Order: sequence, then structure tokens, then C-alpha cells
Amino acid sequence: MFVDEIYLNNFRNYESGYTKFSQSINVIYGDNARGKTNILEAIYLLSTARSHRLARETEMIMFGKQNAKITAKFNSHKRDNIGEIMLFSDKKKQIKINKVPIDRASQLMGFLNVVMFCPEDLRLVKGAPKERRRMIDLGICQLRQKYFHSLSQYSKILEQRNKLLKENPNSESLWVWNEKLVETGSNVIWYRNNYLKALSKRAKEIHFDICGEDLEIEYDCGANITNFDEKASIMAHFSLEISKNLEREKRFGISLTGPHRDDFKISINGKEARLFASQGQQRTAALSIKMAEVALIENDTGEMPILLLDDVLSELDDSRQNYILQNIKGIQVIITCTQKEKFDIIGEVNKINVEGVRL
Repeated sequence: MFVDEIYLNNFRNYESGYTKFSQSINVIYGDNARGKTNILEAIYLLSTARSHRLARETEMIMFGKQNAKITAKFNSHKRDNIGEIMLFSDKKKQIKINKVPIDRASQLMGFLNVVMFCPEDLRLVKGAPKERRRMIDLGICQLRQKYFHSLSQYSKILEQRNKLLKENPNSESLWVWNEKLVETGSNVIWYRNNYLKALSKRAKEIHFDICGEDLEIEYDCGANITNFDEKASIMAHFSLEISKNLEREKRFGISLTGPHRDDFKISINGKEARLFASQGQQRTAALSIKMAEVALIENDTGEMPILLLDDVLSELDDSRQNYILQNIKGIQVIITCTQKEKFDIIGEVNKINVEGVRL
């Protein structure tokens, strides 16, 4: 799986831009604030239909313009494809794959798999639970379209239930929303547990290779569930938790239990990393998790995803940099940096001056 070339029109700081990539290692270099990350953002957008920066669509349109366009030629599942995204200031974005409109973002998932690693991800261990949930969700969505649907449905049901709890907590229709929340939420929990089990196993191996320490990832379910063997048992326990918390939820006017409160705990040598790990240990854990994401996508699809590294090497010490550089063979990697010379040691690299991307 690889991106061959990309065209940018009125996207961020590119009124008109173009670059071509090799199928191996690509280094986009240049001064800060010149648009290196914007290129990675465009590729990520083509993969997931959203920005890794959590930016609104209008923010990605060049100032003073009414629309923006990204077009990319890429190869996935042994087929050449053309992806296109149009962003508008006054209406929803339009997505096309091979000139065929994509109506829902879920239909885009899996066409172009990417793993993004940026400086913000180095705070994965100490960051807020929502950051870890977002990482899990994006990882699963690329592998399971049904998960995207379950997650979207759960979010809509949660919003409606919270509205009812706030405005009319004693409504007789609340039980209907309880049942819907349990049904869709149990699917989300099922997928997340299975994904985290696989991610933990691979990240543990990678982490030990890097530093010889023991890494564990444990699912901390927001519905207080510990037995994930059967969906029926997940639903039964989730329903019980809602019953136990219902009066408190009515008082506070918000749903207090469910996968919207999920998290996962990271431990190193038996100690919770968030509390006891050094900055170097936390960064190694984040690196191990990201490289494990790459392995999971390859195992599931038979193809390596594209690895996007946004100026992350400058945040890592030499040993961690070397681990990445020695383990990115056989995969397309697109790296942004200010100093391109450090990549001379790894052989043939396609170096792209960001100033040369503008047409």
C-alpha cells in the first residue's frame, strides 16, 4: 500500500501544490511553518475523512477561498486508485474514490490505511482518556467498517439519552434509550476489547525489543465490565450498571456509564506508566503502541499501511530513532523534519524540499 502522488488546491497554505513519493522512505524537509505537516494531514484526510489535528473542515481551506481540493493517486489491495476530497466553506465535503462518490465516511475506511505518529502521540501515556479512545477508534475503524457504524450510532443515542436525562429525567421513554445504549454500546465494548488484546500482545513484544522492559495494556471499561467472553454477558452487565446508576444519572442529567468513559491503562514493569514512568519510558511505550498498530493492520489486511511520522524523530533519543529507522523496511514512510542529513545513514531516501511542493 502506498501513495504515488498528491495534488493540493487551496488546502491550508497550498494554493497549488504537487509532489510525488517513492514506495519506501520519503523525507519532507524544510523550515517550520512552511507546510510539511499539511501534506501529511491531506494524506490522513484521504484515509479517514478527518484531520488528525481535529480541525474543522473550514479551517483546512486556504484563507479567502471558498473550497479546497485534495487529489491523490495511490495503490491498495494491488489496485491503482484515485482519491479525491473537496472541502467547502458552506456545505459538507465530497469524497470520491475512482470517481465514484462516497456517501458515508465508513465506506472510505480500508481503502488507504495509515498510521500517524506525531509529537502529540508522545503524550499518549499521560494524556486524557479521550485521546486514547480516539487512537483505539481510528485503529479499529480502518479494519472493521461495522465498528464505525456502531460507534456513530452509539454517539447519537448517547446524545439523545443525555438530552432526555437533562430535560425530562422521569420520562417513560427513558427505558427505550437505555436498551438502545446497551445494544450499541456492547458492540463498541466488544470490538475495543478484542483490538486492545491484540494491540497489547504486539506492543509488549516491540517494547521488550527496544528496551527490555515489560509493557502491559489493560482495558479499563467505562461500563465496569471485566468479563468479555460473550456479547450476551457484556449486554447483561452493561444493563445492570445502568440500573445501578440510573438515579445518580437523573440527578446529574448525564450518562455516567458506558464506553464513552472507556480508557486503557499502560504499565511498565508492573507499575502504572502514567504515574511512575520517566519521560523516556513513556515515549518508548507510545512508540511501541504505534509500531504495534502497523503490525495489526498488516496482519489483518496482508498489506503494510503507510506510516506518517510528523517531526517525531526530533522528540526521540538516538536509540529510539534507530529502532524506527531500522524497522521501516518494506513499508512506505513519509517523514517530516527540519534536518534531512540524519537520514543519510539508512541508504536511498526520497528527499522532498517543502518549498518545491508549491507550483
